[in-house]
Amino acid sequence: MKKAIFVALVSALILSGVALATQVEDQKKGSSMRGMIQEMMKGENSMEGMMEMMGQMTKMMDQCTAMMGSGESETQKTQ
Repeated sequence: MKKAIFVALVSALILSGVALATQVEDQKKGSSMRGMIQEMMKGENSMEGMMEMMGQMTKMMDQCTAMMGSGESETQKTQ
């Protein structure tokens, strides 16, 4: 009984650590996006910065679409 409780406690600690690490990583990604937007607004060539940001957003959307499509095809393969 004590071993089961110990295993459950260790598992809970590991899962909470993973969740915390994921949250910190997401915050870092968000802050980098915020910094990129702030730099774009400060720059003299704001139109050029805006075009660059639009290009990056387009790439990100393409990656998301590809990931969603690959997930759907994997699901179809398993069925």
